[in-house]
Amino acid sequence: MKIVIFSENPAYLRMAAAIGQSIGGEIIGISAIPDVKFANKLYLIDKIDEDGIVDLITSLSPDLVITGSVRKDRAIAARVAGRLKLPIVPDIVSLKLDGNKAIANRVAYSGMGLVTIEAELPLVVTVVGTQLQPKELEPSVEKVQLKEGRIKVVSKKSTASGANLATAQIVVGVGRGIGSKENVKYAEQLAEALGGVVGGSRPVAAELGWVPEDRQIGLSGLRIRPKLYIALGISGQPQHIAGIRDSKVIVAVNTDKNAPILENADYLVVADAVSFCKAMLKKLGKQ
Repeated sequence: MKIVIFSENPAYLRMAAAIGQSIGGEIIGISAIPDVKFANKLYLIDKIDEDGIVDLITSLSPDLVITGSVRKDRAIAARVAGRLKLPIVPDIVSLKLDGNKAIANRVAYSGMGLVTIEAELPLVVTVVGTQLQPKELEPSVEKVQLKEGRIKVVSKKSTASGANLATAQIVVGVGRGIGSKENVKYAEQLAEALGGVVGGSRPVAAELGWVPEDRQIGLSGLRIRPKLYIALGISGQPQHIAGIRDSKVIVAVNTDKNAPILENADYLVVADAVSFCKAMLKKLGKQ
């Protein structure tokens, strides 16, 4: 059993390794990070190039490919499945084998439930979350210089905040309840005071443009796993809940004490989002 794992995000790479180890077989990791310690063999790549990674994975003729669920991971998984003409099961949380048949549990209904899917090997899956932890291994390492892909990088431009929501431990989420684009600065000040970053719900990021689209949190954006998530003026639609469900602590700030997000929040603060930010900044000595 040859299992290839890849993710540009270290947390998802660990999850992919944990699921791969749970079913047994040779774990082959592909990563640009040298200190990967949970694969039998590591291909240490010189850059994250989508074309090159797809070529490398397909050349290995894997029985199972496991990637993470960040955007580039999903694109690579889909391209590998297409290239090798394999079935693909997205957003799994567990996987087991019955002979040549894989039985996967994946999230459904915007993260509100789980469904079981069966598929024959070889197979491609993306992992969205798991409680499993990988065992530490000492991999043999082979450095690989990927061929230049068809997409050329002409220039690079940082996002407005340089925020990496996928790995942030503290995230302040902005919804329409913040009131206006001008008021987003209070969320940014609070995030900076707490050592966190700012994200936004779909309406705020994709429709109103109050925060950059690459900071959209939810089913059609990013799924985050912070230790603390503060939701400012976010009602809590299923699309958004799917992106924050793995947060350890969720604090909802809303003027509506019956907002749907209450069902998923650990704490609810009935208050205006801007007033809350100002009060917190004062308490933290930042105002």
